[in-house]
Amino acid sequence: MPDGPERRLHVVSFRLTDTEAAHVDAAAAAMRTPRSRQDWCRAAALHLAKTKVPAPPPPRQNPARRLPKADTRALAAVLGQLGKIGSNVNQIARIANSTKCLPEEAVLRRAAAEIADAACQVRRVLEGIHGD
Repeated sequence: MPDGPERRLHVVSFRLTDTEAAHVDAAAAAMRTPRSRQDWCRAAALHLAKTKVPAPPPPRQNPARRLPKADTRALAAVLGQLGKIGSNVNQIARIANSTKCLPEEAVLRRAAAEIADAACQVRRVLEGIHGD
């Protein structure tokens, strides 16, 4: 391999606030040969690494995971019920399409009542969420 400049293969990225970015841009522009933000940050990091590397900040503590709220559990239960109802409606539709006749009215009323009950439960949960 030829003795050329070493290729940069490692990427280091970080975010800056507007104020921090303005400071970096001003420092980069103030040099005898103005540099880009990326080039100035690379030079500053390498300069510090050759002299003294400051200690990294302590890691942030993430809050402990909490159990889902009651409303989340209630909505999950309703979602399960809606899945079962949807399955029943699909079975009714399949039978109706294959036999070319609708099921008894009582079966349809029972499915409609289950759907109305699930909708009522969702409304109660949502009212509890927005009522606080």
